[in-house]
Amino acid sequence: MSSKMIGTLGVMACRKPGFPPFAEKEFLRELSLKARGLGMQVVVFCPDDALPASGADSAADRIKGYRFKPDEGWSAGTFPLPDIVYDRCLHRSGEETAAAGELLTRMSQLGVKLWSRGLPGKQKVHQMLKRSSAIKPYLPATLSYMGAESLSRALLAFGGRLFMKPSGGSQGRHTLYLALTDQQRVRLQGRDRSNRMFQQTIPVQEMNEWVRSFTGRRRFIIQPFLKLRNRNGHPYDIRSLVQKNDRGLWSVTGIAVRQGADQGLTSNLHGGGTAFPPLPYLTADFGEEMARGILRTIRDLSAQLPALLEEGFGRLGELGIDFGVDTSGRVWILEVNSKPGRRAFTLTGDGHAARLSVEHPIQYARYLLLRQLRRVNT
Repeated sequence: MSSKMIGTLGVMACRKPGFPPFAEKEFLRELSLKARGLGMQVVVFCPDDALPASGADSAADRIKGYRFKPDEGWSAGTFPLPDIVYDRCLHRSGEETAAAGELLTRMSQLGVKLWSRGLPGKQKVHQMLKRSSAIKPYLPATLSYMGAESLSRALLAFGGRLFMKPSGGSQGRHTLYLALTDQQRVRLQGRDRSNRMFQQTIPVQEMNEWVRSFTGRRRFIIQPFLKLRNRNGHPYDIRSLVQKNDRGLWSVTGIAVRQGADQGLTSNLHGGGTAFPPLPYLTADFGEEMARGILRTIRDLSAQLPALLEEGFGRLGELGIDFGVDTSGRVWILEVNSKPGRRAFTLTGDGHAARLSVEHPIQYARYLLLRQLRRVNT
């Protein structure tokens, strides 16, 4: 362990049953161990019980949280406010988003630095990327769902078949494929809010009310239904993880194919999918020369996107970029996540990428703190 303590990284994690009571336990354990070797400490906290206290008699500079030590495991405690906060929460509701936003705002007012900003909804990201003439050809058409009229326009524009997903991150949950089978019936297939797969056919007269009920109060986007399946009919996409390193520079940490569950529409690992190394997987469908060309395109796009997004939305620390490859070999940018998972690299056996995916966040936090200290001392 480094003899000089540089600072503390606070990780804001979503609450989950069990102990410790948050998601991504394995990743956060590894992050804590990496931090110790770089003179950093990691404290994990959940937004709903870590809000800094206020008032004359309260300690506004302390939070409740959890710390991992190799000889003790996880332990709960009350800690000083961290120097920097790494937000890993994937919120399920507007209320959760608001509570977390309030906490981050108050922490910032108390001098805590944000590790990275988050990206806004998918539609805003799409509009930003569409401004680039180099990126625009890789973006599927994207419309906002605004009710019955927008759904009708999309069905007409997209040939009677479309795909809908929440504008905010969903990990493959709450997604819908909709297709007109004839003038009288509509086929519906997807995953509900609880990530359960469903499939049914309803009369076309019931379509608008069904979709309105399905979307609820969440904002959704509508895209054409792309044929993103391999030769055996399995849905898949390609995850590229790009992160800032110990010099604050972007680099591609790793690339992995994520194959979805049988009969599914999406490839997210939370929906029961698995992961594969990209070159052999793509070679099986397209041949080695074309597969290498597809991966070159994905790497080139992965190198271009971070700067464009930072220009529009502020400083970022890591991005999970999801690409689709249709049956003709055309590459599509499906979505970009500012809070990406990294389990795909463990599943593919890419130990190098798996290791870097954990090291880079703590290295970048250390870089930010050392840069801040240099400014203070000069």
